[in-house]
Amino acid sequence: MARVTRRQLIALAAAGALYGGFRFGHTRVARPAAPSGPLSKEALALIERAWVGLDPRRVLDGHVHVVGLGCGGTGCEVGERLQSAFNPLESLKFSIYLRASGVDDLTRADQQYIERLAGLLERQGPHGRALLFAFDHLHDEDGQVLVQASEFFTPNEYVAALAKASPELFVACASVHPYRKDAVEALEKAAALGAVAVKWLPNAMRIDPSSAKCDAFYEAMVRLQLPLITHAGEEKAVHAEEAQRLGNPLHLRRPLEHGVKVVVAHCGSLGKNPDLDASGAPWVDNFDLFQRLLEDPRWEGLLYGDLSAIAQVNRIGRPLRYLFDHPEVHRRLINGSDYPLPAINVLMQTGAMVEGGFLTETERRLLNEIDQHDPLLFDFVTKRTLHLGERRLADDVFMIRPELFPRLA
Repeated sequence: MARVTRRQLIALAAAGALYGGFRFGHTRVARPAAPSGPLSKEALALIERAWVGLDPRRVLDGHVHVVGLGCGGTGCEVGERLQSAFNPLESLKFSIYLRASGVDDLTRADQQYIERLAGLLERQGPHGRALLFAFDHLHDEDGQVLVQASEFFTPNEYVAALAKASPELFVACASVHPYRKDAVEALEKAAALGAVAVKWLPNAMRIDPSSAKCDAFYEAMVRLQLPLITHAGEEKAVHAEEAQRLGNPLHLRRPLEHGVKVVVAHCGSLGKNPDLDASGAPWVDNFDLFQRLLEDPRWEGLLYGDLSAIAQVNRIGRPLRYLFDHPEVHRRLINGSDYPLPAINVLMQTGAMVEGGFLTETERRLLNEIDQHDPLLFDFVTKRTLHLGERRLADDVFMIRPELFPRLA
């Protein structure tokens, strides 16, 4: 795949503005410009304040993607559609992900991706750990693997090996498609390798969480004490328009009924889906459906949301304001960066955060300075700095919840 030019990146950003509703505050699309010097005393003080009240040994970024091209025998794959000249928009989008990840040598793409991620964590001084996501192939209704139709593939064995090699930095999260004939066996193997959770993206993997096909898998998850981290709401990061209804938060009642602990990625904060509880199933905001689940007393202790992407420009607004206006739900939240997305400037716009009343201009300036040095640290400090009046996200949102991750605790 050819290296993209700045003009191509800006063209893609313009397309993103049209199709994704993104606004622009800077010219950079992916990755900050090189810093002009060391961090200022004021920026260092903001970072120090972000760590107040936290135990670095317990801090967890619960939403970190691992993507690769298979370099060095990792077993990773990226679908042909994302790299094909016949799909220029998708190909350019993938090129932006590579740039955001610090990849500039496709012959070492997998190694550069992890080196960049590890380096960002190690240079932070105090740092937590990253929950690394595997990603299974798409399977059809009969459980047959569809390699050519899969967006990408990251093996459980690969993320487990990364976590084993760097336990001070990484924790493994498996991904197993529940329609697989060997789904339970694969889940048990992943748990034995050290996985502490399971990741799904139903819209892209073509999983219906409300299907009876998943029941045996849910029972195994409960037995193995593995929570489910699953996307809900609209999915823009991959091509899934024809399957957006699989992201309906109400489909997650089935795993909850089986006793599975479920983390709803992004708090289901994008797009609309049919309200399956209402006559005629009118289309409503996915966040409203997630909120309905969150406020249902049956799911207390079972249902959680994560903060990944919640501060992105296309999600700032009512969802973020709700989380600040309802501090009682903070015990049901976990932090996540959605890395490498924080390194894509078109998504992370501090100006929009100021406009929404969540940051001051001074805080914005300091966060932009941090962003030039480390987009992952920027994401963490941003969420620790966000406020609505005197209200902030609780400390325990950023630390491991033993009731949710018993294998990690």
